[in-house]
Parts: sequence; structure tokens; C-alpha cells
Amino acid sequence: MKQLLIIRDRIKVFAGKNEAWLLPLFKFLMTFILMLRINSKLGYMARLTGTPIALIVALAGSFLPINLTIVILGLITVAHIYAVSLVTALIVLVLFVILFLLYYRFASQDAVGSLLLQVAYVFNIPSVIPVSMGLTGTPISMVSVGCGAIVHYVLAYVSEHAKELATAGGDELLAGFKEIVDALIGNRIMYVVAVAYAVTVLVVYIIRRLPVNYCWYIAIGVGSLVCFFVLLVGGRSMGVSIAAGSAFVGVLISIILNTILQFFCFSLDYNRTEKVQFEDDEYYYYVKAIPKRNSGITDNVIRPTKKKAPSSKVLVRVPASASKAKAASSESSPYRSKPARPAAKPATAQREDVRSDVIGRATRAAKAGTSGAAVQGKSTVVKEEIPQDSNMVMTFVDDDAESK
Repeated sequence: MKQLLIIRDRIKVFAGKNEAWLLPLFKFLMTFILMLRINSKLGYMARLTGTPIALIVALAGSFLPINLTIVILGLITVAHIYAVSLVTALIVLVLFVILFLLYYRFASQDAVGSLLLQVAYVFNIPSVIPVSMGLTGTPISMVSVGCGAIVHYVLAYVSEHAKELATAGGDELLAGFKEIVDALIGNRIMYVVAVAYAVTVLVVYIIRRLPVNYCWYIAIGVGSLVCFFVLLVGGRSMGVSIAAGSAFVGVLISIILNTILQFFCFSLDYNRTEKVQFEDDEYYYYVKAIPKRNSGITDNVIRPTKKKAPSSKVLVRVPASASKAKAASSESSPYRSKPARPAAKPATAQREDVRSDVIGRATRAAKAGTSGAAVQGKSTVVKEEIPQDSNMVMTFVDDDAESK
């Protein structure tokens, strides 16, 4: 089991590191398979059946959104049917528009489910997709899966009755139109399959959301059996034949593939389940904690991170000669982080302020007597440095201090 966990985690790490090209590759392969299926089932317009056309459409689908890919594939399908019968092409086009509006309104996020169902029909395992969508999707996934089933049976009808549709024309045009509509609406096996797949999605979703141990395993088994029995019972009640053998084989394959899907998406170690109970002022809490199974392998890719700007501001001394220019540029800048510095006083005003301050200090020192500012027989010399903005030193001598 440990080795399986190691392999799983390595695959997940590889997929996470290379998602940029793995996702387009997946979309390319899916679109290419669907193009080959359309060409094999229909293929009535020779200009669209070539491999280069399939490769071009698949390459475009690898970069386009899945919803747009569905539109392109639908238009190609209508073009093939148009080569057989204009009336049938119009009917199918109207049906596709109705289905697309229904799907786009409710299940636009589950577009991949509708396409994967068509791919599953290629490998004759369609019952895998409803269970998978129930495990990974929501109840709205019923719409995408149901629309996919309807599209499959519409294409099957056109492929089986292509000769009859091609001969309808002239006076038989209206009768042919009515016959086609009745045949599509009266296709009872289409309704049985669409309902069976929708019910399967809902049942699987409800069970896997239950707070019980091994809920995903239970959902896979019960959902696969529900799909099988709904197909059999629905087919018998509607008077259509369902191949029980192939349906049962599809159920077995569905269980195997969806168990692998569960191992990658929701693998829990129920043997280490913990139950925690605590409370606060308003509620009691009952928590059930189930650890995930992992091998300890993590994604060690170092991703660049943006550096945060420092939150503290830096004080910068600006020379007096540049203070005016600094203030002007700060006021005009839209990204100013600190207020503009006021312009410095002229040098003459600075000298007067300093001279007045020096005279005041010398006078106070002389009157105090004990401060040591006045010395008998000598003049008191006071030396004072003014701010660096003025770039000057001034010395003032007060001769009156000696007499006092």
C-alpha cells in the first residue's frame, strides 16, 4: 500500500508541475477522438472527413474553452447531416440549440462530462461517466450527462437511417419532416438511458456526501448497480431491449475505474479516525477528523513571491539648496509617501536667529555667575554652530560679560 501511495503522490506532483501542457494535451486527445467518431458515424461531407481537418480542430480545441469546443463539434455534426438532408440538419440544429441552452443555463461548468460521455461510447463503457460525475461533480451534472446521452442517440438514428433521410424530398418533404421528429421524440431507449444516467449521478452524489466511513466506496458500488437496474427495469417497462450482458460488464468496469479515481481524489485512512468534542459560550462542537493517506511526498517547487514594501518610513536629510525643488516635486507626485519638507529660510534670516539665540545664552550665563560662563580678566567667547543647511559657523564675543 505504501508503494501505491508513493506512485500516486509522484503522479500528482508531476501533474501539478506540468499542468501547463498536460491539460491542453488532454483536451487535444479528447477532441481528436470525438472528431474521429463523428467522421466514422457520419462522414457524409467529404471535405470534413480528412485527418488534417481532425488534427486542426483538435489543435484548436486544446486551447479553446470546452464550451466553445462543443459548439464547433456541433456545427461540424450539422454540416455532415446537411450533406444528407437539409430538413434533418435543421431539426438537429434546433435540437442542439435547445440542448445547449439547457446545458449552458444549468451545467456550464460540467461541459467535460458531456464530452467524456461521447468518448466513453467509443470504448463502449458509457456507464463509467455517470458514476464519475457523481463523485466529482454536483447534482447539476445530471443535465450534462443527460444531454450527452440524447446527442448520442440522435447521431445513432441519423447514421442508421441515412438512406431514408437522403431520399426524402419534393412532395414528401413535409411527411419526412414529421417522420423525423416523431422518430426522435419517440426514441424510448434514449429516454431510458438519459434517466438512468441522471439518477445514477444523483444517487452517487447523495451517498458520497453522507458522514459515514467508506462513503465513496459505497457510492461507487451502489451507483453502478442503480445504473444497471434502472436500465434493465426501464427498458422492460418501456418495451425496449437492453443488452444485459454488456451492461453488466460496463458496471464491473465502472467499479474498477471509479475506484482508481477515488484512490487519487479521496483516499482516507479510516483506521486513524479521531472524534473531538469541545464547546464555547454558545455551541457544543462534535468533530470527526479522518486523516488522508499520503506518502510524505510533496511538491518542492520553489515559486517566486513578490517582496512586500517596508512598512516603516525612512527619514532623509535634504540639502538646503534642493529643498525647494524637493517640495515642488513631492506636491506634484501622485505616489508621495511623506509630506513635502518646508523650504529653508534665507541665510540672512538664519544668521539673525542664531545671533539672537547666542546673545540670550551668553547673557543668562553671565547673570548666573556659577555657570562658569563669565571669567574675570577675559572676554567670554561663545561658539555656536548653526544648522548644516546654512553651511557656516558664527563666533560672537560679548565684552560686557567681563564688567558684569
